[in-house]
Amino acid sequence: MKSKLNPQEAAAVSRISGLVLINALVFQEVLSQHEGRVKPLQGMLDQGNPISTFSNQWKFILENINYYPIFHIARGILGNLSGTEDTARAIIGLAETAQKIVSHRAALRHDLMGRVYHRLLADKKYLATYYTSIPAATLLLKLALRDDAQSAWGNEETLASFRVADLTCGTGTLLMAAADAIADAHIRARARKAEYVDLAMLHRALTEHILQGYDVLASAIHLTASTLALRAPQISFKRMNLFSLPHGGRHLRLGSIEFLQDRQVSEVTDLFGAVTGAEQMKADQSEALVHAEVPPLDLCVMNPPFTRSVGGNLLFGSLPEADRKKMQKRLAELIKKKKVLANSTAGLGSVFVAIADRFIKPGGRIGLVLPKALLSGVAWDKTRELLRQKYRVEYIVASHDPERWNFSESTSLSEVLLVAVKDKDKDSRTDGKVVALNLWRNPTTAFEALAIFNAVRASTTPETSENSSSSIMVGEQKVGEAVAIPWSKLKDHYLWLGPAAFAQPDLVSAATELMDGHLWVPGKSARKKVALTTIGELGILGPDARDIHDGFTFGETKTAYAAFLNHDAKTTTTIAQEPNGYLTHLKKAKEGRPLRKIEHLWPLAGQILLAERLRLNTQKLAAIRVSEPVLSNMWWSVHLKKSGTRHQREKVLSLWLNSTLGLLTLFANREETEGAWVKFKKPVLGALPTIDLDRLSSDQLKQLSDAYDELAHQELQPFPHMHTDEVRAAIDKAIAKALHLPDFSILRTLLAQEPVVCLKRL
Repeated sequence: MKSKLNPQEAAAVSRISGLVLINALVFQEVLSQHEGRVKPLQGMLDQGNPISTFSNQWKFILENINYYPIFHIARGILGNLSGTEDTARAIIGLAETAQKIVSHRAALRHDLMGRVYHRLLADKKYLATYYTSIPAATLLLKLALRDDAQSAWGNEETLASFRVADLTCGTGTLLMAAADAIADAHIRARARKAEYVDLAMLHRALTEHILQGYDVLASAIHLTASTLALRAPQISFKRMNLFSLPHGGRHLRLGSIEFLQDRQVSEVTDLFGAVTGAEQMKADQSEALVHAEVPPLDLCVMNPPFTRSVGGNLLFGSLPEADRKKMQKRLAELIKKKKVLANSTAGLGSVFVAIADRFIKPGGRIGLVLPKALLSGVAWDKTRELLRQKYRVEYIVASHDPERWNFSESTSLSEVLLVAVKDKDKDSRTDGKVVALNLWRNPTTAFEALAIFNAVRASTTPETSENSSSSIMVGEQKVGEAVAIPWSKLKDHYLWLGPAAFAQPDLVSAATELMDGHLWVPGKSARKKVALTTIGELGILGPDARDIHDGFTFGETKTAYAAFLNHDAKTTTTIAQEPNGYLTHLKKAKEGRPLRKIEHLWPLAGQILLAERLRLNTQKLAAIRVSEPVLSNMWWSVHLKKSGTRHQREKVLSLWLNSTLGLLTLFANREETEGAWVKFKKPVLGALPTIDLDRLSSDQLKQLSDAYDELAHQELQPFPHMHTDEVRAAIDKAIAKALHLPDFSILRTLLAQEPVVCLKRL
């Protein structure tokens, strides 16, 4: 039968198949050092046809020693290879490479094959199977499974009943980190009581009972099984709770998302995508099951796929387009039918958090690796609402290291780690603090991650209202700051970025105070009241860029509809601007899009424009004022509600938004995509604290309006240079003088050196 795979897909299958084979060869070599009946690789390389030689050895292991998850799928691959000389040489080459890997024992650490797997997986962009770094996994699981998180770690019976699952386990990085954290907690607890530690019992309990893994890729499940088994290859086990779940196919199955519909899933897929009866990875055999089921969990830990439903909609992007659309529709119907607190616009990560919630016990925990937009993204609010209703967030870990904003190896997107405990009762919902770990150095090794955890455990973390925090030190080096805020205070906020908005705790405190209506300057104990309102109270925000494109085309020919197009850092350098384009209304809708009417769009034109997105390290302006009303494809127009003294009010507002105080509040409400690349959504800008124009006297309005006239045509420097920018300093002085505020220039200096602004480490 002719293969249905295209060349790219065939190459991907070949690469992953080769990895499965070398993984089995590595495990055989390690196993031979502990089990005399298993032959070492060197003794088999000269025995003729390597395909039949290794196939027979793996059959012997399967029938007499176990390790079904590792050798069954590998032997199946061997059985489908042609017996040519080229194939034989390739198998010998793999065996020689396996020997080299085993000879370097450090190469067998944690998840070597997982690293290789994710480099080889051609479809990772569409599956969004991002690989959690080992240090991030170590830190996340130590926080989630710290000694005080489970009172009876040393009790063997209690330990065996503990359940940890990863519903998107990939190659098992997080499960491996969970195994290490649990083993460490158990050994510590036993040692404190001077009790014997049965390591064989511990390994079997972890492998056979505690750890549960689910994924759509059978090859990933194979690697998870071998990774866990390599922790103690000399100890045999009877079963592993690792399941490969259906994805696509004639029933349009959704992998672990099927758990939204039912606690049980009744099919799995093999390496090549063939649907079989449900099969559980066993140590000694393949056992047919009616279903795969998630037990009640003490911890669910995940780095879920987070492809989003916007920008071409890549949800289920590895599948044919026709199937993808049907699966997207089925997912939408499931979310609506089950009334799930999730939004697929945020990505599948939001959906997986809601699925995990179904299985977590009261008092259990969830540990997540997610985009940083979780804290401030509009589309992520349903996930935040789920956590508000049922959980107490304990830790938020954010990287402010410009060399690595991420906690996954295969992406450069900004991410966070989050740990939350599920409420046991209503009172527990507001008790306790959230600790934000703002890392100045994102750990690059598991040892560094452990050092950070130990430093956090030994530190105290006062509340941000005290304008102080706790330094996280590893040896003599400062690697971050720990800031604590009462959960009762954070949970009711629409956005949760506050305590993790900046690396420098003084900026966290200053932004927190300012958004509460007070100016706090480091080194000064007094707080000065600042009269603030919101952008939404002052004006109406205009249509988004998509609506503009659905109503107009852009051009340079003058029409009745002026526009300000794009945001070029080289040319947009002053607050005062002129229109740079014009709009022509569409006569008919673009294909697949609705037609927006002029009467619905043009009345929202405004002379104040707020940035819809910014590159903080290169751009200069957060807001501009155009000489006449405009709409824009890269800015939010603001149409002020009050017509009296409108021009004066526009000048004052645009001056404030480009001051240090305006930038501080704006940056503290950003949706961070990739470090300095940030966005601002309409609901967030509508609620953005800003100067209350209605509470300014006529004299104050005039003072600030005059300052605008003097400064608006002068060129501003990029944000990283704001501390030496004479124009920005003059703006701040004008605001301080008019509002009777103390000198706050130190905040400008701190903001300029913030890593997300200047892309330099502190």
